[in-house]
Amino acid sequence: MFNEIAKIYHFMKRDALSFSTYKTHVLLTILGSVFGALSYALLGSNATMQAVIKNYNMSFFTYLLIGVSFNTYIGQSLTWVTRSINPWSLEETLVSPTKLWTFIIGSSLWGFILSTATLFCYLIIGVIAFGLTLAINWPATILVLALGILTFEGIGMIGAGFLIVSKQGEPVTWLVGILTSVFGNVLFPPTVMPYYLAMISYIFPPYYFFTSIRFTLTGHTFFDILPFVSILALMSAIVLFIGYLVFSFGLRMAKKAGTLAWY
Repeated sequence: MFNEIAKIYHFMKRDALSFSTYKTHVLLTILGSVFGALSYALLGSNATMQAVIKNYNMSFFTYLLIGVSFNTYIGQSLTWVTRSINPWSLEETLVSPTKLWTFIIGSSLWGFILSTATLFCYLIIGVIAFGLTLAINWPATILVLALGILTFEGIGMIGAGFLIVSKQGEPVTWLVGILTSVFGNVLFPPTVMPYYLAMISYIFPPYYFFTSIRFTLTGHTFFDILPFVSILALMSAIVLFIGYLVFSFGLRMAKKAGTLAWY
């Protein structure tokens, strides 16, 4: 019996040592706990509902459902490129006469179809079961959604470029996902945060996406969202360009080193 207990201890010790070896993972785990606690603390504050009504002229339920549903959808853009670069398909695809942009779009398409179905389920349940009221400006919604997808896809390509080279995981998409939940105007508006934290939101692309998409779904015109969409378009172009460069560079490095299919 004592021997079995000793074995259990050594298995636990092995896993603890393995966990502590990856310093970045440890740091990200701690940051995830901190940001998670901050998110739910701010979400539960009375100031949140008041800020939503004042700044967005909608119920807190409408604000939250739109934020959560589109965060799930846009998360597809953030992670799909990274999930697609597996050793069973990446090398075979890229040694064929296939352009890089073709690979990225083709690898993302089915995931977006499934995510779109999930998004509609969220909204339909909200309308039928909870009385959610939407007044959708379809052209503006499609434009904002396209810009959001391109922005998060660009960030995803940055993370994928690091992953192809490092083979040890990458913190980019994980960290952006966590920061989006806190500073992206997903669960609560930036105005409920201290000023120095709210400023982070205004230099973070997700804030402009979630602000714009809420307005396009609740009866606002294109001119109402023009300031937010203009900034989002500029950020999207910059992030997508950088993402493509980083992803391309990572592929070239891996091809040169002969480690394209190593994971």
